[in-house]
Amino acid sequence: MILDMHVHTQISRDATATVEEYCEAIVRYRERFPIDGFVLTEHRVIDGSIDYRKLGDKYGIQIFQGIEVDGDFGHILLYGVTDECLRYIDITNRRLNDREVVRIMKECGGIAISAHPFRESLHGKALEEKREWVTGVEIIEQFNGANSAAQNAKASALVARDGLRGIGGSDAHYVNWFLKCATVFERQVETIHALVEELYAGRFTPIHLPQPADDGDNRLLGTD
Repeated sequence: MILDMHVHTQISRDATATVEEYCEAIVRYRERFPIDGFVLTEHRVIDGSIDYRKLGDKYGIQIFQGIEVDGDFGHILLYGVTDECLRYIDITNRRLNDREVVRIMKECGGIAISAHPFRESLHGKALEEKREWVTGVEIIEQFNGANSAAQNAKASALVARDGLRGIGGSDAHYVNWFLKCATVFERQVETIHALVEELYAGRFTPIHLPQPADDGDNRLLGTD
């Protein structure tokens, strides 16, 4: 199963794409390459009242919700966010304690993963230097579609050196940023809770997704 783990819509305010536009892009992309769905990781907001299952069923796509929050030292992707998590984490705070976020998410049954650790973040450097406050980090965003090749290479080197696991996501804010990187799960994932279980179990691999330009067809993501 292949999921783009890092996606923003206009709800994030710095993005313009809609959920349905991403669904339409996946339908076009599937003409050549497989993809099963994506995780919405809006900046500092999650609306649990929105049920995307009807839209997902319309397009045959899995749509999950997470959040991207701001820690003291970098952005953090949260998966498996529950009401209990939100009682202890003020997701609107732009200076959250990184270590506390990781701890609370784990205790509440979710998971926190460092986003683009070598771009606009000190997480990568702290992990390289084995700083005490990142002790216990096991998963990072290894492939980010908005990163430079060098930034992704640094994350990959860190994963290899320390035996970490890595996820992949596009960090899409616009449709033409979508489906750059993703994560392959060994098992089918039907719920966000199952997604969290698979992340903790380590049954996943990050990938760079093939791009339409690779075969000369720019229609697949809706760009000419």
